[in-house]
Amino acid sequence: MQSYTSFWVAGNPVTSDTAESSGMQIAILTDGVSPWSMGGIQRHSRMLAIAMAQAGATVSLFHTVRNPADRAAAELLSGFPTDAVGRIRSYIVDYPTPGRLPGHYISDNWRYSRRLLDRYRSEGVTVDFVYAQGLTGLAFAAARRGGASRLPPVGVNQHGYEMFQAAADFKSYLQQLMLQGTFARLARDADCVFAFPGRIRQIVRERCGVPDDRIIEISNAIDGSWIREGRPLPTGKRRFVFVGRHERRKGVPELMHAIRRLPPDAAEFHFVGPIPPRLQLAQPNVIYHGPISDTAMLQDILDGCDVLICPSFAEGMPTVVLEGMARGLAILATDVGATSEWVSSANGVLLPTPAVPAVREALTALLHMESRRLHALQLSSLEKSKRYTWRQVAATTLAVIASKG
Repeated sequence: MQSYTSFWVAGNPVTSDTAESSGMQIAILTDGVSPWSMGGIQRHSRMLAIAMAQAGATVSLFHTVRNPADRAAAELLSGFPTDAVGRIRSYIVDYPTPGRLPGHYISDNWRYSRRLLDRYRSEGVTVDFVYAQGLTGLAFAAARRGGASRLPPVGVNQHGYEMFQAAADFKSYLQQLMLQGTFARLARDADCVFAFPGRIRQIVRERCGVPDDRIIEISNAIDGSWIREGRPLPTGKRRFVFVGRHERRKGVPELMHAIRRLPPDAAEFHFVGPIPPRLQLAQPNVIYHGPISDTAMLQDILDGCDVLICPSFAEGMPTVVLEGMARGLAILATDVGATSEWVSSANGVLLPTPAVPAVREALTALLHMESRRLHALQLSSLEKSKRYTWRQVAATTLAVIASKG
């Protein structure tokens, strides 16, 4: 298993000292950047761009903004650190109007990727490498395959490959089938694939058919400012928190069913994210905060809780889990994607399934856990989170790109 400071390429480690990476020109393609777009990829895109710039690279950031009111701030990268923003050029590309036919997600992404490629060419951008998030690299990889010699190598990070994991229901299964071909083809067509460790790398190799020498294994990360100093012994009523969108794969219905089966005065449950009012539990011990993009506000909520819950059917390497660890929370999560790289019995509970009985049993165990034992789990989370900062990950990402050039 690799350390947090290295990648593995064809079984060999590449560290940030392997190659000179400062002064590189990198294009990052994404379908949004936080805080103007919410989601794991959008947060990943923001932090990757900032950390690469702080490491000495010049970044051309191609992204989109759905809300016109946010366009000016996104164009100026308002809120980005001053030591990074001077090395990042922002290019906003309009996302096409979504289609209405089944499978429109694929066609929408093809159209968006073509717009990104057109903008890249029209601006005369010259870079050493294109880092494409999700499906944004479709047109770039196709152009490279077609012999476009002026395009630099393209690496893709498709994150969780959830469409190759367990489905929450039959509708989700059909949706996943529609996506598998496109995701696998892009992985094969790209010059290299950035993959999370463990089961995600296995999916890229076995389900997408990408050979090991084109897979770059890399963990997700957080900004070092997320890591708090110490954690007090938990006292009083146990407080649990869920952070995320109301997607079927996130296991929110299972979590709510499990909460219903607990005594209403047993614990307090917090939900951060856009949970529709019609689906919310009308219980005094369940608090809904809605979407929160302000980091300090989110950290304040996490600091007031004891356990973060991530009961997903499918995941990549969820940033929210690492954020919870960095605030000193024990973790209750499903063993999907690369979650087991972060979560074990040392810092929480790793569920084999997000089925209601399993979630309820785990919640009950954490409710009745002795305070010092829970505190030990929390401190273990906090200590482990220190291994996964963006400063480390961005430096080694640039180094491995340089080493392959």
